[in-house]
Amino acid sequence: MAQAEHQWLTSEVYWMTHVGSTQDVMINAAADFQHGDVVATDQQTAGRGRLDRSWDTPPGTAAAMSVMLRPHVATHLLGMMTLVVADGLVRWFRELDLAAGVKWPNDVLAPDGKKLCGILAQWIPEQQAVVIGIGTNIDFGQHERLTTAGALADYGVVLTPQEFVVAARHRIVAAVDAFVAEPDAKSLESTMSTIGQRVKALLPDGNDVTGTAVGLGPTGSLLIQGETIQEIFAGDIVHLRPA
Repeated sequence: MAQAEHQWLTSEVYWMTHVGSTQDVMINAAADFQHGDVVATDQQTAGRGRLDRSWDTPPGTAAAMSVMLRPHVATHLLGMMTLVVADGLVRWFRELDLAAGVKWPNDVLAPDGKKLCGILAQWIPEQQAVVIGIGTNIDFGQHERLTTAGALADYGVVLTPQEFVVAARHRIVAAVDAFVAEPDAKSLESTMSTIGQRVKALLPDGNDVTGTAVGLGPTGSLLIQGETIQEIFAGDIVHLRPA
């Protein structure tokens, strides 16, 4: 798999100078990767986000990484891995004095609500595995950006993409292994910026649910309090401004 311009940063982290999609590389060779192995780059040209949205990275501005997870948990808990990964990253960012939070179900936000990380899961049922793709804005420099996007450097966290990937891999694996030891959704609530917010859930069937996010269900669903409590398993969440 390795080429001259590619390298192993550590025994678990394979760095590619450029690639279409780190997810595709890992999925296509899934059997070759162990729990915690990473494929990463700072120049991704055909990345994917949720709902088949594209996510590409101009060289050096962001870190795109895919992590192979083979957690020994019940199958119905595999869907929680995006939240577990986000929780692990946020706890690390807070140690670096960046007051980030998890936006359900798969984003990490800066304290001003700008998006720092997006997280995507792809399941491999026959291997009881899940590949987690993580795109993190490192430093936009002079490059154009979306008004909704923030980078770690904007908030005083200065890391190269390679430094970020190696450290993030350590935090992610530790978070996943801790969750496997005690798989409790409630343990993830303290890092979630969504909880306590008035939100609108845009559901896949076209319906909307509006209310206050009050917690997580046992498999990572979002509980929204309106006239009754509704349990949301999938959808886009909009954080609403206070009335």
